[in-house]
Amino acid sequence: MSIDHAPRILECTPDVLTALVRGASGDALTLPVGDGWSVRHVVAHVLDVEQVIYTDRISRMLGEDRPFIRSIDPLARMNERGLLARDVASLLSELTSGRPAAVTALRALSAQQLARTGQHDEAGEITVANLVHQWAYHDLMHLKQAASILQLPLVEAMGNTRKFYDI
Repeated sequence: MSIDHAPRILECTPDVLTALVRGASGDALTLPVGDGWSVRHVVAHVLDVEQVIYTDRISRMLGEDRPFIRSIDPLARMNERGLLARDVASLLSELTSGRPAAVTALRALSAQQLARTGQHDEAGEITVANLVHQWAYHDLMHLKQAASILQLPLVEAMGNTRKFYDI
């Protein structure tokens, strides 16, 4: 059971998010769009999910036999932890400083540890390896979401060149 690809994605996420937001204005980072999320929501959620998947779920699955794992309410958790009150730079700083240790720990997992299971309230039986792959997929999904949010302010000024895109 190999997880090589997933940790490489997880390792890059903080740098990609940082590069995406580097030139964006405050409003572009904080104003919610169509689904009610802003770039700040995305960064806060990526940071929060690191705790959910790595600290809570994987740690429990490694230390307990088939633990029961509950779904989360992302907005409630971010508000509870005060993440949405923070600026994007501090969220990215925490993600950047914490992610390397998580990735190193993932790479050190044995095949037996990756095969350990838990019982998720919606997904059913899951393994540690499933969570590692889901975490990387989740990061990529939210990188795409952040990029889409940052694209929106550009559309109006594109004029007739919008014809080149499915907007």
